[in-house]
Amino acid sequence: MKKQLIFKLIGLFVIGQFLGSCKKDITPIYQAPNTNLKINWTHSIDGVPLTMDTIMYVNQSGSNYSVTRCQYYLSGFELTKLDGSKTKLEGIVYGDARQETHEIKFNGFPAGTYTGIEFLIGLAPEQNISNSLESTEGNINMAWPDVIGGGYHFLKFEGYYLDTANLKKGFTMHIGTNDMLIHHQKISFSFTVNENENSTINLNMNLNEWFKNPYTYNFNTDGNYTMAIPTLMTLLKNNGSDVFSIKE
Repeated sequence: MKKQLIFKLIGLFVIGQFLGSCKKDITPIYQAPNTNLKINWTHSIDGVPLTMDTIMYVNQSGSNYSVTRCQYYLSGFELTKLDGSKTKLEGIVYGDARQETHEIKFNGFPAGTYTGIEFLIGLAPEQNISNSLESTEGNINMAWPDVIGGGYHFLKFEGYYLDTANLKKGFTMHIGTNDMLIHHQKISFSFTVNENENSTINLNMNLNEWFKNPYTYNFNTDGNYTMAIPTLMTLLKNNGSDVFSIKE
């Protein structure tokens, strides 16, 4: 009887140790918040919805112009919380002004009240690598030649304008290379993202902002072609930091 009792006690001890060790190895599974945020955006010229292929707009320098192409990348999205901390949202989106609306969706980030959003126009250096993006027609057409740095165009803005002799000429405002990455300034406004709810931010790009603030870009004196010309690309880079705003 004593031996049986001893064996039972030993057995219970071993089982207890086994269960205890198993309990210590159990790690709670992190459940990401069920948050959903959609960012929509459109394009305009000083409050007027964009119409392509018609010389009907006037930029800051007084040039009449049209838009035949406006393509770009947005990435590096960050939301600012009330306490000033940042919430990064992973995603790259290709924009084309010929599309009426655009959107990108994010989920699984902390719920709460936010005071604004900021992002990049272009691609961060670790993303701006030749042939690294999916081989879609848009990405292929945005390739930046390897002989002048490789990677992708950050912006292709093209159209026609009337010069000082009222003659129709083309312009190609292209930006690329890591030095020209545009950090769009924070767009400040208050919004709340709740769990189990859908939230939406509506933005608008004013294409005329590429030609003003802080520099008034003039096709006739500055040039109508910018690709691989650092001084001219820098002017557009600086002007591009506030081209987006909240859509009223």
